[in-house]
Amino acid sequence: MDINNNLLLATDSEGITAWHWAACKGNLDILRKLWFWTDNKITKEEINNKLLLSTHSNRMAAWHWAAYRGKIDILPQVWEWAEEKLTTEDINNKLLLATDSEGRTAWHRAAYVGNLDVLQKLWNWVKEKLMRKERSNKFLLVTDNEGRTIWHMAANEGTLEIFLKLWVWAIERQ
Repeated sequence: MDINNNLLLATDSEGITAWHWAACKGNLDILRKLWFWTDNKITKEEINNKLLLSTHSNRMAAWHWAAYRGKIDILPQVWEWAEEKLTTEDINNKLLLATDSEGRTAWHRAAYVGNLDVLQKLWNWVKEKLMRKERSNKFLLVTDNEGRTIWHMAANEGTLEIFLKLWVWAIERQ
């Protein structure tokens, strides 16, 4: 039996791996165990493409799921592993700025559900990794497939606290 493909990297009918489920449900212990078991057993390309950047049928990576479900303890761990295994360009384009099938980033997802803690974590990483102009054009003002920005997502949730924080971040970037 090929344990890597038949167990560790196995996907269901929607392309979801155990890795995705652990991130989605916020099960950090399982996520860490999967990481431990796959490290040195699969190639760097497989780690990048089948774990860290892997998406399923709606193109949501584990990163998106953790942001969307407010799994604040999952994000720093995935970030740490991404910094260990990915290039800065891949972190920027395939993690921070990655979009799902609706054209939404993890940032959109966190704003939509009104999770300020997740938004703050994402913003801290964006400030670290993206230049000031990119923060506006590719993060604060990025639109989904229906033309919605994070402002639209936050308005949908109706969270004044998030709106105020988004305003502060918009001013910071100028």
